[in-house]
Amino acid sequence: MRRLAGLAFAVLLAACSSSEPPSSVQDDRNIHALFVGVDQYRYSDDAGFADLKGAVGDAQRFKEALADLYGVDVDTAQPGKCDSSNDTSVTLTDDCATRERILAALDGQIAALKPGDTLLFYFAGHGSQYRDDEAFDQDSGYNGTILPTDARNPDGSPGDIFDVELKERKDKATAAGIYFVSIFDSCNSATATRDGAAGQSRSVPPLTGAALPAADTPAPTGPGGGYWVHLAAAQDGEEAQETASGAVGERAGVFTNALIDTLRMPGMRDGTFGDIIKEVRLRVAKRGHIAQTPSAEGELTAAMGSRSRSPMLFEGSASGETVTLNGGALSGITSGSRFALYANQADAVAGRARLATATVVGLDDGAAELKLDAPAASTLPDSVVAEEIAHFFPADLIEVSNGLPAGPERDAADAALAGIQFVRATPDGATHLVLVEGSSTQVALRADDGTLLTDTLGEATDPAFGERLAAELQKVARVAQLLSIRTTGERDGSRAQMPVDVCIDADGYRATSCPPPQAGGVRRIGLDKTITATVINRGTKPIYLYLLAIDPRNAVDLILPKPGEFDQMLQPNQPYRRSQMAFDAAGPYRFLTIATDRPIRAEAFQQSGNGARDLAACVSPLERLLCSSSQGARDTGVTAVGDWSAQVTTALVTEKGFSE
Repeated sequence: MRRLAGLAFAVLLAACSSSEPPSSVQDDRNIHALFVGVDQYRYSDDAGFADLKGAVGDAQRFKEALADLYGVDVDTAQPGKCDSSNDTSVTLTDDCATRERILAALDGQIAALKPGDTLLFYFAGHGSQYRDDEAFDQDSGYNGTILPTDARNPDGSPGDIFDVELKERKDKATAAGIYFVSIFDSCNSATATRDGAAGQSRSVPPLTGAALPAADTPAPTGPGGGYWVHLAAAQDGEEAQETASGAVGERAGVFTNALIDTLRMPGMRDGTFGDIIKEVRLRVAKRGHIAQTPSAEGELTAAMGSRSRSPMLFEGSASGETVTLNGGALSGITSGSRFALYANQADAVAGRARLATATVVGLDDGAAELKLDAPAASTLPDSVVAEEIAHFFPADLIEVSNGLPAGPERDAADAALAGIQFVRATPDGATHLVLVEGSSTQVALRADDGTLLTDTLGEATDPAFGERLAAELQKVARVAQLLSIRTTGERDGSRAQMPVDVCIDADGYRATSCPPPQAGGVRRIGLDKTITATVINRGTKPIYLYLLAIDPRNAVDLILPKPGEFDQMLQPNQPYRRSQMAFDAAGPYRFLTIATDRPIRAEAFQQSGNGARDLAACVSPLERLLCSSSQGARDTGVTAVGDWSAQVTTALVTEKGFSE
């Protein structure tokens, strides 16, 4: 792929490319890193928790991704050693990842870096909690820790690394003008793994009777100008799991997998941390871990090594209403994605003098064919520069594993899966066929995190089993299809074609003043609360707006337009609201907002337990795109679907009310 000067890009979608490893890109950002992965704990048997199997592999895979995507000259692991380092990075695993060495490595890197440098601290391993009786800065009364390999020594010596210790180092780094980014694939839920979950939780019981380290560090001084961002695998009280499918190691962190896949998407290498975490949440849920909600805090409008997102640009040639880009499927471009066209690189970077927009209608490995969305005001120049402004996500097959024991039931289930067009049977599937607890013949459907999607499907040898299974898997497929229409926004929201503000919260807030989300960047709402949903058209033209709610068990409800109301175009800066709604159950809810220049039959997308879609109602290209999954197939003929955008908002509904 040919790219513009200064914007080199790594080969994406490596699974679809040749067996040659992608070459590292060159990058002018000065990124330094500390990678820590702990599978083996010295005192785990004494302390009553299990070792892990994927944390060391996660640290290695993330290190490789950082080198591939950002050109970081990372250290090279030495056979038989648990540590390695160079001038840019330090890696500590298992027996080398002690409390003393982790903190010393952080302190050393902070002291060596200069303003504008980035320090990335990646940790994969166990996390925990301790009782916070002084600061009271967490609503639960607990604060978090991460566990080095020497944590929980029976002699009572310091072992866990406390969040207040990491905060001291974060404050020192940002005061020195350093960009401090911490990424933790661990959790502090203090719970055991959910019954039936395919993976293993990265959390151990709370720390009791521990004295906080003495805070004798003076207030940090320096030029300032740094920022901090923290990305974590789960919210407080949730589990961060590792599951099968690690390319390095026996298992892999669900969060780390999703993060690496997200960074390899076109544009995400230079995306904001807010863009990245939104996509990671959706990918974690898609993997069957709907009860694990990755969190983010800090300066989420910043990008890796920069305070703002950089543009993702391609060169192209124009002929009439057709534009051909020097980049195709191997660059991560997808059919249906939209691009803005400019005469030169300077205009594209500045976002000025846009010539037209165009949508991908044809694609091969090395090139993409675009068609103008509307005639340009004047003839396009022969050479253009294109910036992706909305990325379309193609839906994948639903992957299902057959976990039934050998015998007639398993054979019958295999035959049923083979007969469903939109399903691929694989041992690593995110959805699992399992026996109902206490039964030797009744079959249930379970998500990867242990959530039961159906209580029972009956016996697999029942002639009607295949139909029941297909109906339940259609629910999963329909939700995946709905979420696949999400589009990434432009790097500057004020330049987006259809900017929309969305707010989901307990009743009582003003339409134009959405309360901020809680810690972790996800809104939490008590199950006992009634809620209000608000959408506001922040663009300059009237648009149609639709809001769909997806519950933890894949039911889909149309929130807006309100029941009985006809579609009306929403004027610029005008809010549209619906109040006095209630949740049915606790868990993560996803809200899909669709903005379009023409009305659609959004009620056709609703589904209950075994609901079917009204295919006759799906007449527009966008409707056909969404409805095709109810037949177990995608409408591959739909590529250009008009002027529209879609975004996903997540809210976490808790059993108990949540107070700020």
